[in-house]
Amino acid sequence: MLRRALICRRRLYSTIPFDDKPFKFSRFEPCCPDSAKVAANGYVPCQAHPIPDVLGRKIEIHEPMVRPSGLRHVVACIGPDALEWTRAKVEAHRGGIIHSIDHLKNRWLKENRSTHDDKAILSTVADRPASSKTTDIIVFPEFKIYKDVNPNHLETFYPVLDTMWKDASSSLPKHVECDDMQADAFILVCTHGRRDMRCGRIGPLIVEEFERVIREKGLTGKIEVWGTSHFGGHKFAGNVIIHQRGLGGHMYGNVRQCHVADIVDRHIIHQRVIKDLWRGQVTPIQL
Repeated sequence: MLRRALICRRRLYSTIPFDDKPFKFSRFEPCCPDSAKVAANGYVPCQAHPIPDVLGRKIEIHEPMVRPSGLRHVVACIGPDALEWTRAKVEAHRGGIIHSIDHLKNRWLKENRSTHDDKAILSTVADRPASSKTTDIIVFPEFKIYKDVNPNHLETFYPVLDTMWKDASSSLPKHVECDDMQADAFILVCTHGRRDMRCGRIGPLIVEEFERVIREKGLTGKIEVWGTSHFGGHKFAGNVIIHQRGLGGHMYGNVRQCHVADIVDRHIIHQRVIKDLWRGQVTPIQL
């Protein structure tokens, strides 16, 4: 099963539709540079979209930032006030959804270790409110939402987890109740300040800019944007994941507010992946 998942990944990621047009900005480049304040790491302040200089000087804009590809992204919608946000690691909140899933996975691995590909599945939480007092879980690339998942009673959601853990490239079980997401694109920006202040301060500014651009372009309802927890590479802030029907899930790094309008235009509207800021594919178009 592990070999099958690896072959599936190589096949699905060989045809990524990278944009053949040069992107307007290089990594972490400002739109209105204050060239008199260039930092040693290459950071240049932006007069139109300011961020704390002390954080800008800690952004890595030269090292390679592409990470291994995955097959699935599991997003737990816990709302903005959940206790997970008070932890540097969301899985450290005992009784939280990620802690409960990890505990269950550790038990599962004792019997299934040889078949599990741990890098195939990315799990994060998002500040998107749940539809009830428990948790909603969205699974990509299918854009399926499982509502009212109780961290203390995972029995009903277990068949989904079991299927993904056995073979991340397998189809989701049809007998578990779920709904289709209404949005055509789902944007997640790392805003996990308890883990690292670079994403914690820069991420919310990027979320606000996405929200503004989405409103101006009349795309409200077609695109959702939320803050999410750590998914690796805070030194490459701002970090963004975009899931889109027909394009799969892609991760970007070194994003600034200055880049957001062009990202919406190139990636979401024209469905072209921006290689200049690309950190890797999170999910394929379909499985």
